[in-house]
Amino acid sequence: MQALRQQRPRVWLRAAPAETGPVVQQLFAPTASSKPLALLLKGTNFQIKVWEALLRIPPGQVVSYAAAAVGRSGAGPAVGGAVGANALGHLIPCHRVIQQHGELGGCGWGATRKQALLAWEAAQTAEKVPTNCELASELVS
Repeated sequence: MQALRQQRPRVWLRAAPAETGPVVQQLFAPTASSKPLALLLKGTNFQIKVWEALLRIPPGQVVSYAAAAVGRSGAGPAVGGAVGANALGHLIPCHRVIQQHGELGGCGWGATRKQALLAWEAAQTAEKVPTNCELASELVS
């Protein structure tokens, strides 16, 4: 909680496991009857378009920043900025965006967490975690 308070100093945080437990359950162990979470996003039009594109990336899969450029040629760096501005880490799956050459790239929540989320999703979807070389070849083709 302390690290989150440092990252988001203007946000009031409190531990509330009874309230957040059902949301965590819905995120990490959804059932067939789970309803999608409603989100209120605040960002530029471009950021929201990028975040909507991230929501369409299936769990266990990745795309490059350039591929997430929402129809704007050369917008890879701008996509990186929009991905970095995403304050809802797992809810808007910024961890599913990697560098074009297959490296994981940065993550506001840390590279270890990004890799762990990708591995967890891959295990949930019964797919193996691709190597960097395999990711690069998938992105190029």
